[in-house]
Amino acid sequence: MQLYWTPASPFTRKVCVVARELGLWEQIEVLPTTWTLDWGYRTPAFTAGLAEANPVARIPTLVIDDGIAIGDSTLICLHLLERTQDHLLLPESSVARQRMWSTYGVADGVLEAQIAMRAELLRHPQLEAEATLSRSFLEKQRDRIRRCLDALEVDDGLQHPGFNLAQITTAIALSYQDWREWLFDFRQDHPRLADWYERVRTRPSLVATAPQETPTHE
Repeated sequence: MQLYWTPASPFTRKVCVVARELGLWEQIEVLPTTWTLDWGYRTPAFTAGLAEANPVARIPTLVIDDGIAIGDSTLICLHLLERTQDHLLLPESSVARQRMWSTYGVADGVLEAQIAMRAELLRHPQLEAEATLSRSFLEKQRDRIRRCLDALEVDDGLQHPGFNLAQITTAIALSYQDWREWLFDFRQDHPRLADWYERVRTRPSLVATAPQETPTHE
């Protein structure tokens, strides 16, 4: 398997953590990608092979052994689970699994808002009207993050033993919230979530995939 990858993407990190938790990491060849800083609002010069493998041209993209490309982090994680036939990262009962997917959707929504903010902050509005719209857009994303963190704060499912897909995604979202200096500190208003994060943040799969800035090119 080949994984188009960047060290900054929380969606890519999700795939990397799942692969490590399932013991599949050594079967994956990492294909690093580089991006121009205007990736959020212009079509960049893609790393060779990415757009050919996946016309959506997003990371992560996983190319499996028969050349089929999977270009969505959730679908990639499900594919990795299928390869192992070991659903340790999914609850056994249907009710528990449905609850996990509900939590997963909230945590993944945090990632989406964080990346939307990142893309907007890389853009430099020139006109006052554009700057006003930009501030409004950023506040909308912050509101979404706050709502989602409020929901995760009271989500008892996160406190269960194990490390399922929802817990993985929540941990990555909180880590990204810590990493980017322009994101607010979640701890004061979410003490239960902060306590849970302190317990899981030293898990080897998370330590090994700590975010770093993505290499850029002109």
